[in-house]
Amino acid sequence: MKSLMILFFVLIFGSTLAQNTAEKSAIEKTVKSFAKAGDAQNVDALKNVTHDQYRLVWYGGTDAPFIADRTAFLSQFEKKEWGGDKRKVDVHSIEIFDGVNAIAKVTSDGMKAQMRSMFSLIKVEGEWKIIGELV
Repeated sequence: MKSLMILFFVLIFGSTLAQNTAEKSAIEKTVKSFAKAGDAQNVDALKNVTHDQYRLVWYGGTDAPFIADRTAFLSQFEKKEWGGDKRKVDVHSIEIFDGVNAIAKVTSDGMKAQMRSMFSLIKVEGEWKIIGELV
């Protein structure tokens, strides 16, 4: 009986660990797709990985923070005022909460900009969407 309980625990733990690894991989893919779309100024691809309620908060510690909703954010790429870079993106950590909420700590380094960001993601209809970015 004891060995059966241990086997059950190992199977459940292994399954949970594999699922968590798959979710983290999906989140990392979403974040890197976001960066790639921004670099390419591909508004359709940005729409695909962001939630309708997406918000960008950019704060350098001095003046008031710059806050943009999804429409204002996307318009910067449509006007070619943002993007057009080729960045190296590193995802340093991912935390998942309740299987449907996550945060990712990311750095991106390019010729035009270097950023440290915290992404907030939610899982909607089986897909991870970026709902917020704090730069």
